[in-house]
This record gives sequence, C-alpha cells and structure tokens, in this order.
Amino acid sequence: MKYFKIKLVLTLTLALSIMMSYSQTQRNQPDDFSFSDHILGGMTCVMVQHNIKDFDTWETAYKKDSERRKKAGIIEKHILRGASDPNFITVVFEFKNMKTGKDFFTDPRTAELMGAAGVTSKPTFTYFKVSNSGIPTGDSFLIIRHTVKDYKHWKKAFDNHQKVRVEYKISLTALGKELDNPLNIVAIFNAENTNDITSFLEKSNLKEAMKSAGITSEPVSQIMVLSKK
Repeated sequence: MKYFKIKLVLTLTLALSIMMSYSQTQRNQPDDFSFSDHILGGMTCVMVQHNIKDFDTWETAYKKDSERRKKAGIIEKHILRGASDPNFITVVFEFKNMKTGKDFFTDPRTAELMGAAGVTSKPTFTYFKVSNSGIPTGDSFLIIRHTVKDYKHWKKAFDNHQKVRVEYKISLTALGKELDNPLNIVAIFNAENTNDITSFLEKSNLKEAMKSAGITSEPVSQIMVLSKK
C-alpha cells in the first residue's frame, strides 16, 4: 500500500508538471499559432513558393482546395507572405506519405487550380526532412537556403552560432536537409518582428560564420511574415 501511494504521488506530480509546462508554452504563443502549426523534428515537408496577383483571390481558391489536400495527406503548417512583397507566398506543408504528396503537386489539376487562383510565377517545390525544430513565438520569419561542403562540420558551427542568434532574438523554427541532396540546407527562423531579422542579417557576423562553416553556395535569404488566419 505504501508503495502504491508513493507511485500515485509521483504520477500526479509528473502529470501536473506536464500540464504546467504546456500551459506556459501556450501563454508564450501568439494567438496565430496552435500546436498543429508546429514543424517537428522527423517531419517530411515541402516548401511551396510563388507569386500571386491578389492575396484574397488566392486565399479563397486555396481554401476551397483543402479537402483535396486532406485526402492526399498534406497538412498545412505555415502560410507566409514576403515582408517587402506581400504577393510573394510561401506555404510549408507536412506530408503523411511522400509519394502521395508529390503526386498531388505534380497533378495537372493542381497546376490548373494555381493558375485559376492567380499564381503568376512558376511555383518552386523544396522537399526537405526536418532534423531540428522549435516553437515559433513571433509573426516574422527568416528562410535561409544554401549548400554545405560537409554537414557535420557545418552543423557544429551552426550550433555554436546559436548564442549570436539569441543575442538578436532569433529562434529556430525548423532545420532540414533537402531530400534530393542532403547537402542542401533549409533553415527557417522566427522573430518577434522583421527589424530583429534585418539587424541579424546586417549586423551579426553571419556572413563570416557561414564562410567558416563551409558553405559552398550563395545563401538565399527571405524575410517573411505570417499570414493572419
């Protein structure tokens, strides 16, 4: 009986600790996010990017196609708009099944619906596997893509650079490798506002850090803001 009481107390304590931790996380989250928005380690994702003619027209058509995405096992994570060009759209999706997901985006019906929605540029599809992730706490995002010479060497430098990111109030949302080439890196960061991101890009030692980390391509950086749901 004594053992049972001790076990019960420990179980209740653990449950209370988990509930308090989840509650604290929820308080730190902006209203725009829910748990289903989080990009978690181990996820297989695609980042779809294109330009549009009008956001409201595109969004209406996009929402109408939600049932078809659901049947294909495609789960929306974030809809982002360019900070300087709000008609540049990035949508991050998770796949339940890679083949079914790719088939969805190569389906002529998808291209037809995109055209009808006012997509004005050829969409790009970046497929990647998430290795590290974090919980977004702000509405501003930074997407960086580049190629590295040696992943282990680069990852060590990336981890060491975290203290600089913290200094500029930049947090990691998702880090992954492209499926077609694991030396192609996709990094999605989060911040409270775009000013923090701009300061990080312009004033930190990012360029020097990238060079010493063994990046072999010109980094592509995009500042995005969360689309309000």
